[in-house]
Amino acid sequence: MAKHRVNLTLPEELWARLRARVSGRKISEYVAEATAARLAEEERAVLRERLKDQYQARAAQDRKVAEEFFAAEQEATDQIEA
Repeated sequence: MAKHRVNLTLPEELWARLRARVSGRKISEYVAEATAARLAEEERAVLRERLKDQYQARAAQDRKVAEEFFAAEQEATDQIEA
């Protein structure tokens, strides 16, 4: 996989925490994995929102169809009972 070299600026406290947890040679890998995880999380959030919107739209359609069938069923029942 091709790689791109970047220069990051981090708050001193964050840098100290990172250095305490990750050895110097593994920081790039750690930052890459953390970035990938964060991007995946954000993409899942966008997908969840899209799915929610689609579910709500579908529920509205289903409700409308159910109301129409209820009216037709009620009319048929009235005709049978008459």
